[in-house]
Amino acid sequence: MTTDKQLLKKRFAATFRQYDSLAVVQQEICGQLDEMIGRICPGRIGRAMEVGCGTGFLTRYLLRRYPDAEWIVNDLIEESEIYLRPYASGHYVEYLWGDAELLPLPGELDMIASASAVQWFDNLPLFIDRAVGSLCCGGYFAFTTFGTDNFREIRATTGEGLHYYTSEQLQELLTAAGYGIVETLEYTRHLPFDTPADVLRHIKATGVNSIRKARWGKQQLMDFETAYREHFSMPDGRVALTYHPILVLAQKK
Repeated sequence: MTTDKQLLKKRFAATFRQYDSLAVVQQEICGQLDEMIGRICPGRIGRAMEVGCGTGFLTRYLLRRYPDAEWIVNDLIEESEIYLRPYASGHYVEYLWGDAELLPLPGELDMIASASAVQWFDNLPLFIDRAVGSLCCGGYFAFTTFGTDNFREIRATTGEGLHYYTSEQLQELLTAAGYGIVETLEYTRHLPFDTPADVLRHIKATGVNSIRKARWGKQQLMDFETAYREHFSMPDGRVALTYHPILVLAQKK
């Protein structure tokens, strides 16, 4: 399935005001990736790029960790700059707006970092190949995405969802492109919600409903709620939504 990048841009832009308070899993993932980077890459980074910065969850960590680096910060949505300015002040930050799959990537980078963005790419293997060409020898590609159990309840109930790679498939793609795998982390996180309607509101509020163009009718919503409760109710009467983060730190050989 090809991602409608204009729909993606529109949906995520609409969530920016509330994203920081509601995207709790994405924020946790950024902290975990920063911790991984800090343990393995404690030295100086001269020039680096972040892909898919959004409102700056990962950007804040990276700027604190490498305050003297030259950062090229990318997102599909130009309005990201409004949310990044308070953190970028006093640092060397260059903005590169647009689809990272189509933009020419800068060269001679010590690091490319990305959090919860590459799952939207139409051709992740091609981007992995392009990224290795932009890195210096020994440079790092640090990213997070989601695995095949991500939003499994939504896929089972609606038949819709993104294509996700397994951790093993990601490592194979990276190895074939000329990276060495330094470290990976994979886990599942189950968020509880009072009702299936709350699950839908959460998905809409964090932008991750961006593959569905049409709105549901009343009967479709009722059918969704019935099926979701039937299959994914928790012992306390609430319902669950599964996140399946995968964190990867790879190094160009």
